[in-house]
Amino acid sequence: MSKDNGEYRESPKALDGIHVVELPCLDTIPFMAGAMAAKLFADFGAEVIKVEPPGAGAKERQLGPFRDGRPDPETSGLHLFLNTNKQSVTLDLESPRDRELLFPLLESADIVFNPNLPALNVRLGIGWRRLVERFPKLVAVSVTYFGAESAYRNFRGGDLVATHMSGVGWGTPWNQVTDLANEPPLKMGGRQSDYLCAYTAAASAMIALFHRDATGAGQHVDVSQWLSMVNMMRAAMGIYSHESPGNPIYDRVAKRIKRGSPWVYPCKDGWVTFAAGGDRFWNAWKLLMGNPAWMNQEIFSTPTLRTDNVEQIEAKIRDWLPALTRQEAFEKAQGHHIPCFPVYSPAEVAANPQYAARHFFVEHDHPVAGKVTMPGAPCKFSGTPSRVRRGAPRLGEHNRELLGEQSKRAGISARAQEPGHSSKKLPLSGVRIIDFGWIFAVPHATAWLGAMGADVVRIETSRAPDMIRRSTSADGQVLFNRSGVFNVVNFSRRSIALDLTKPQGREVARRLVKLGDVVSENFTVGNMRKYGLGYDDLRKIKPDIIMLSCTPLGQDGPYARTVGWGPTTQAFAGLCHLTGYPGGGPSGIAAAWPDFAVSVGIVYFILTALHHRNRTGQGQHLDVSMAEMVTSMIPEAMMDYFMTGRDEGPKGNRDDSMAPHGAFPVSGDDEWVAIAIAADDEFAALCEVLGAAPLAADPKFARVADRLRNVDLLEREVAARTRRFGREELVARLRERGLSAGPVYNIEGLLHDEVFANSGMLVKLNHRVAGERTIPVLPPRFSAIEPRYWGAPTTGEQTDQVLTELLGLGPDEIAKLHEEHVLV
Repeated sequence: MSKDNGEYRESPKALDGIHVVELPCLDTIPFMAGAMAAKLFADFGAEVIKVEPPGAGAKERQLGPFRDGRPDPETSGLHLFLNTNKQSVTLDLESPRDRELLFPLLESADIVFNPNLPALNVRLGIGWRRLVERFPKLVAVSVTYFGAESAYRNFRGGDLVATHMSGVGWGTPWNQVTDLANEPPLKMGGRQSDYLCAYTAAASAMIALFHRDATGAGQHVDVSQWLSMVNMMRAAMGIYSHESPGNPIYDRVAKRIKRGSPWVYPCKDGWVTFAAGGDRFWNAWKLLMGNPAWMNQEIFSTPTLRTDNVEQIEAKIRDWLPALTRQEAFEKAQGHHIPCFPVYSPAEVAANPQYAARHFFVEHDHPVAGKVTMPGAPCKFSGTPSRVRRGAPRLGEHNRELLGEQSKRAGISARAQEPGHSSKKLPLSGVRIIDFGWIFAVPHATAWLGAMGADVVRIETSRAPDMIRRSTSADGQVLFNRSGVFNVVNFSRRSIALDLTKPQGREVARRLVKLGDVVSENFTVGNMRKYGLGYDDLRKIKPDIIMLSCTPLGQDGPYARTVGWGPTTQAFAGLCHLTGYPGGGPSGIAAAWPDFAVSVGIVYFILTALHHRNRTGQGQHLDVSMAEMVTSMIPEAMMDYFMTGRDEGPKGNRDDSMAPHGAFPVSGDDEWVAIAIAADDEFAALCEVLGAAPLAADPKFARVADRLRNVDLLEREVAARTRRFGREELVARLRERGLSAGPVYNIEGLLHDEVFANSGMLVKLNHRVAGERTIPVLPPRFSAIEPRYWGAPTTGEQTDQVLTELLGLGPDEIAKLHEEHVLV
């Protein structure tokens, strides 16, 4: 709210005028991706109609947490979080009459999110082909386990299966496994792949809206939970495509056994994350430690040698940290600009002064639940902030209003344009991104935008190169511009080498900004202002500029200037505390989580701001906190604390509403199968497949509640029987019975999966130095958009081209800038 002439008025809404319909997930597996995707639109101002089954309503209403432990579909904490700003109608999609009531809602919708299996959608007459044909301007988003067009399309999945089939589970806990037989691969705390899939769906829907604005045509958008998670493994895929077995870097991502340094370490009063491998941080740690002789040994003189001798470094870290509290370690390391964050529980996150200073947790009064506190948006929009305008709806609250007055609603949305046709024009053609980003989160976000037609101009310099350019090798050669990890993050862009420490370099940057639509950066807070490139500076140059800043903890608050990585924010934000074996300590997570998840969020936030600017001419500053993004993706734990006071620790692969739910051993060396059983009849089918039909009638296991009470014994009984099967045989048998199951893949297993290989997510791109390599590209598929991919640039590869084409500089002017070492 803002004050105008003494009266309060509502802040403008970025997605005002967009109409969304969210269909219910009818599977027994809890799958929150569609609900979360629709929430992202609702909280930024779109009108969202949530369609729920009559009776019990959407699944999240049944899951809790419930205040005082009393189940009530109107006061479930997960429901209250996922459904802010929405309207609820109840329709039985199995009923032909109710389905006819659905179609007028779709007639006036811009987007529909459908989280159901394709076969069910076809049977119900709401398959994407029928919807796109009947509503040619509708963006029909399939949000499914494996993709609407995949050979796996009608297999059941969910958070557990997507995590373990992606490779993320294989590497979790990160560098902590010492007993392969008794420490299975782990999912992360909460339902991370559900919410990641939601951000993927929301970003993809925005891309399709931009395409519709350009062409007048809607389309089908195919979003797979599995491929959304696979996208997190792109760094490992980059290593795989640029290296060979036997290379130490390759072996570190192909095997689970501890081979390097973990993300988390014990200290005096808990745990912290600590990372000091790069030269900058290693030298800072030397100063902090008083420059001891051991740190000056030749075996620690380069990043590669430190990686080769990481066990000795880890031993020194473990000797040093136990004398320090979490806060002492945090303050000492941050005082020397070393990435180090405490591991916090959800209760500690809720009380954290950084979150309080940024007003991240939001409160509102709900007519049934009373005062509700919940995580807010992880990106602060300076002009059109996310806001809870009304709490989650009561079940069917808007039936009379929406189902009784459909004729009045028809045609009220942006679909009233003249009909158009799809074309080869990319949706972001004409948009220019001036990208100062480095490492993972921002560069991968701008790769999405470049693939969709934006001109992404990356500004970098060889004087202070992106550390990812030197982090890994190609064919055993650790040379500049040969990093496989860099190449899988930075496709579809141009690179200009520019030294911002020189006045002429800053002037070139300002001239480029004047020609841009979006500026993106993820430097330490204050660095852009130091160069005269802060948001207040840039909007003087270009009043409608959109600037996105991404940092570990955000642009303001007492800890804003801390130094960290995505993985250190896992700890600060509560996720490490929730990830680990039951009864054990916290765990680090594979795949550099949450960097690439934040990337997908950034795509959605930038496109939302661009949509608003295209309508109003107004730019704004977008402030992304990586930690807040992580916390927003553990709503179950946060709402549990806020509503009940519980502050639970890690649960391994277990789930509060399903059992068995885990990774179970099969015959073979360190091979596992992920199995998720959500209902009693599913458990009976599992027992039959395992040759243990009597187990389903055992009173200890007959009902879900019984299985949850006896979960330790249940898991031992299931594991004793899964060991008799080969992995592929057991997965095939379970899928034949319609059960949620999948192989637990490492990176090699993933890349040898035929369905993944044919998913369209792997393409061959040429790199000027590394040659042709297989690169993972974007996870969604669009029926009317063919993304534009080309290989990552070498440093400054397009410098002269950009300066000539965009700034009109002649050869002599460019030569002079080279001579003055401005272009380096």
